[in-house]
Amino acid sequence: MKVLLTGATGLLGVHVAGELLRQGYAVKAVYRSFPRQMNKLPWFSDIEWVKAAITERSDLETALTDCQAVIHAAARTDPYPTDLAAYYDVNVGSTEHLLEIVRRREGVRLVYVSTASVFRPGSLASPATEESPYAFDLMASGYIASKYEAQLRILEAVQQGVDAVVVNPTFMLGPYDFKPSSGAVIRYVMQNRAVFYPGGGGKSFVDVRDAARATVNALRLGRVGECYLLASENLSYDHFFPLLAHVSGQKKHLFPMPVPLLRMAGDLGSFGERIFRRGLPLNRINATLLTQENYYSGKKAQNELEMPTSPVRRAMEDAMQWFGQ
Repeated sequence: MKVLLTGATGLLGVHVAGELLRQGYAVKAVYRSFPRQMNKLPWFSDIEWVKAAITERSDLETALTDCQAVIHAAARTDPYPTDLAAYYDVNVGSTEHLLEIVRRREGVRLVYVSTASVFRPGSLASPATEESPYAFDLMASGYIASKYEAQLRILEAVQQGVDAVVVNPTFMLGPYDFKPSSGAVIRYVMQNRAVFYPGGGGKSFVDVRDAARATVNALRLGRVGECYLLASENLSYDHFFPLLAHVSGQKKHLFPMPVPLLRMAGDLGSFGERIFRRGLPLNRINATLLTQENYYSGKKAQNELEMPTSPVRRAMEDAMQWFGQ
């Protein structure tokens, strides 16, 4: 079976490509441009690369011609600007294009890579599940709002007969983060003696290789119309950053930033956005996301998609080793 993969140059995408090959699939990957040193990826030459724009339906239709399944992992993931319009064409429009194409083809399974953030996060004692309500209070984030809209399109299409499954990764860590994306936090700790971090809140983390395994397994194990949170360890920032500093093997000075101060800075950032009419890295919604508890349960994916649960520490170690090359 040949699988069309979008987002193949991103952190999850490169590992999905490798996992597809490991499981015996042929891989056709859509790309816009290659990050620097992308050709050092061990399985780079085993992939059929196709230059195409995911915002162009004709490009996607041509790419999908000889494929029997699609994993749609491409997305704009910047935390700013907050305007939904900035994300719409890439995150929602490309999904609509793929659905239009798949509707006309029989026997094509679509695995859509969404985000855990579309679900309202839970606490350490009671992490969120796939049955949790949507995070409507967080839709001020253009990224989250766009992924929510795209996920709705997928689930609505299922009701019309499309064979589709949704996976919702949490915060992924691991090697081959070429851009980098989530690996930016690892590089930050590696490169600085003084490490400032949120003094409250936390995240759900997952080894990107485990998330890739679950995403590929969804092609054969995922139930039509179901969503699967890809989550492993829930860690408060007071645990995560000291662990990251310890794994770095260097002496670090850790400074937790008071939550009220960060949220005040977020309010100032939102005010600045209105004044300067451009997105800023820290605004009200990003400060909220940065300082709240963002905890999720991955039990459904572990049970139904056979997702491994490797220690997040291993993902940190491997990412640091890769960044240090």
